[in-house]
Amino acid sequence: RSPTMSNPFLERTSVQVLLALVVVAFMCNAAVSHTDEGLPWEVTLGGMCVFGVVLGSYYIHRADLALTIVSILAALIPTYFVYNSEVPILNWQLGSAHGLTAPISEVLSGTWRASPNNSRFDAMLPLGLSLYDLSLLPPGISLTANTSEIYHSGLKLDDKVTGERSHEYLLISSPRKVRRKTVGIMLLAKVPYHFDVWPKEESDYAFDLQTAAHIVAPPTFTGELLKLDKGPAIVSIQNKHNLRPFMLDVYKVEYNFGSRDHA
Repeated sequence: RSPTMSNPFLERTSVQVLLALVVVAFMCNAAVSHTDEGLPWEVTLGGMCVFGVVLGSYYIHRADLALTIVSILAALIPTYFVYNSEVPILNWQLGSAHGLTAPISEVLSGTWRASPNNSRFDAMLPLGLSLYDLSLLPPGISLTANTSEIYHSGLKLDDKVTGERSHEYLLISSPRKVRRKTVGIMLLAKVPYHFDVWPKEESDYAFDLQTAAHIVAPPTFTGELLKLDKGPAIVSIQNKHNLRPFMLDVYKVEYNFGSRDHA
């Protein structure tokens, strides 16, 4: 074949592979862009950036550079997907699946794998890995509990600058059987005060939320699992309850009116 008829762009195997991946990404994005599971706009933007890198590598004859950049982007995809996920879990499941001393990593990994929606891509990975294992950042947790399982710790937090009330610490009791006896394992939840979860006029913390607020609808607390705050007040709570070694830093609260799945 005549040299003038050859196309060095198409003859680069690596470039052809990259182009194929970009085309597939665009097709997948277009296929679901008008559905409830549509991909976010960042996917399209990322595909355009990858396409630009491929074209740029052709003009500067550096396909290896394009492969390096695309490899880095591919490595960051699990982090993007996992960090933007909010994994649902029921309070009784938390108590049944994870003991008192279970670390954050164990709870997050187990919760992720138990969620069919979040772990739907894990079957594509080898060696039993999940996207959670490849992520550099943890997912959020959406914990749903009955109001009869939620108590007030008596601890509140004020803003250091304004002096206004900023957070209150709630206790979420997860039932767990230990030696044929059911005990409550407490998870401390740091909840912004403006959510008004606990009635502001109620100062008797001997009762659960259902009794204090007359609310039956189970709330869902969405947040991040973090290490416990430090201080004598936290130590005092640890001495009174079977407290997990981490807490839920809540950034969203929703009530499930009409739900019967959490009784």
